[in-house]
Amino acid sequence: MNDAPSDPLTEIRREIDRIDEAMHVLLMERGAVIDRLVAIKRTSETGSAFRPGREADMMRRIAARHGGRLPVATAEHLWRTIIATFTHVQAPFTLHVEQGADALAMHDLARFHVGFDVPLVGHGTPSRVAAAVAQSTGDLGLVRIDPAPAAIWWDALGGDGPQVMARLPFLSAAGHPTPTPALVLARPLGDAASSEVSVWAVEDDGDVALPEGAETLAAVTRNGRRHRLVAHPGGEPPAPHARPLGGYARPAG
Repeated sequence: MNDAPSDPLTEIRREIDRIDEAMHVLLMERGAVIDRLVAIKRTSETGSAFRPGREADMMRRIAARHGGRLPVATAEHLWRTIIATFTHVQAPFTLHVEQGADALAMHDLARFHVGFDVPLVGHGTPSRVAAAVAQSTGDLGLVRIDPAPAAIWWDALGGDGPQVMARLPFLSAAGHPTPTPALVLARPLGDAASSEVSVWAVEDDGDVALPEGAETLAAVTRNGRRHRLVAHPGGEPPAPHARPLGGYARPAG
């Protein structure tokens, strides 16, 4: 007896089910590897488990090989959720988010990058975000890039205190679902940090020009002095007496 011809739609659904099951198995396998990593590194005793340089390299590989119908932003969101969730498993942390005038956009940006397992705490100003990160062991902060902020909030950064560790969005192509520009703050991350673009506090009388390639992220003038938050490719200071505040991997266009 000949078998009845298979229904093409049924076959496609079976193929989708097979792929979904394989993805779930791989996620569970990844979780088992993270358990081994926690046992070896004892991450919960050493602070933040974030590795922004490694994450940037992985995101670039994802973007480079991506193709097909699925938007790359969706792939980024799925990957970010997975990585942030497993990072939270290694060393639980809270993401402190500046709310202010763009509270909804900042909330969307935060959830796009860390999913829903990582707790969020809102703060009215970037200074309060920086203070919350400073008082924590491994928490992160998310601060909107405002060209003309009300305060020189970056005065709280640098040294043993919070530093800039990332810039979002990383894949900044047109049409990104969460395009609000922001900086991620963390306590010093050592070798885990990325400094493709360094960040500096620059203070002058308004007569110091920045070198080619430098970008003023924010500027405030107080008592005749100009205070700037400056991003500069590489590790060289963009002006005399500039104070280092961290750095980040160069976002991919």
